Amino acid sequence: MTSPSPEALAALKAAAGPGGWTDDPSDIAPWLTEWRNRWSGNTPLMLTPRSTGEVARLISICAEHRVAVVPQGGDTGLVGGQIPFGEVLLSTRKLRAVRDVTPLDDAMTVEAGVTLLEAQQAAEAAGRRFPLSLASEGSATIGGVISTNAGGTQVVRYGMMRDLVLGIEAVMPDGQVFHGLKRLRKDNTGYDLKQLLIGAEGTLGVVTAATLKLFPIMRSRATAMVGLETAHAAIELLARAKAETGGGVEAFELMKRIGMEFVLKHIPDTREPLESTPDWYVLIELASGEPGAADAALERLLGDAFEAGLIIDAAIAQNDAQRAAFWKVREEQSAAQ
Repeated sequence: MTSPSPEALAALKAAAGPGGWTDDPSDIAPWLTEWRNRWSGNTPLMLTPRSTGEVARLISICAEHRVAVVPQGGDTGLVGGQIPFGEVLLSTRKLRAVRDVTPLDDAMTVEAGVTLLEAQQAAEAAGRRFPLSLASEGSATIGGVISTNAGGTQVVRYGMMRDLVLGIEAVMPDGQVFHGLKRLRKDNTGYDLKQLLIGAEGTLGVVTAATLKLFPIMRSRATAMVGLETAHAAIELLARAKAETGGGVEAFELMKRIGMEFVLKHIPDTREPLESTPDWYVLIELASGEPGAADAALERLLGDAFEAGLIIDAAIAQNDAQRAAFWKVREEQSAAQ
């Protein structure tokens, strides 16, 4: 790959303006390494635009000078796709606006640099819920989870990120802006172009904003860690849980014993979640709009599963601290390995 010319870099700096770029190695360094230190890259320039218009101007200049660009959100990816290797690095972290939250439409529009946690909080403040959840939600950005089509822990009930996006605004490779911030659900008007951008990892354009689906807040939630002898038993348990709860399964996370051992060995403040040490674990969570309904449903489900021989051990979280402890041994699986 040819390095950007001095003329191209000068044009990008001029367009980005004060505070919109840096070539200081100490400022750039934290954004050149995947957080597990498995990939480290380099860039001659990091751009930090603050609006869609600025992104469009910068991408237009890159197109004119044939400069390669790597878009980056929160730098939480595990496969190195956000790391530049000589390309210009374009960070979307300063695209920070929550443009609107409309509970009656069950939708909100946020810019790409808003973190997943901030999007969840904005929805909750309006009496709604944005259900995508993952371990890095405090730093992962909306642009990033769209560009990687993140799944998270609620896929069983709500689907992947592409199922939660109503519309997208993005800057195309030539600098033109795709204005696709629709919020209509029953939309059969031709090509669904946003789906090409979701999961494309920035190769087809830079996502700058998105309109997201919101859902009612669940009034009861019950969580358990379950021990099983085989992975096939987990599949049967999931099918039974879906049938018995009428779609109330929010999370169903399968873990092998070796993953649990890694967490217990390498991650502080973790402990064995069950009295036994089964070959397989499932973290299961049910949720309901009816107060108390999830707890009763989980107890029935586990009782029936014990009788059917599907599970060999189980522990139901009795409070938020126990629930957080169960989720910690799941969410730290990547870091532990």
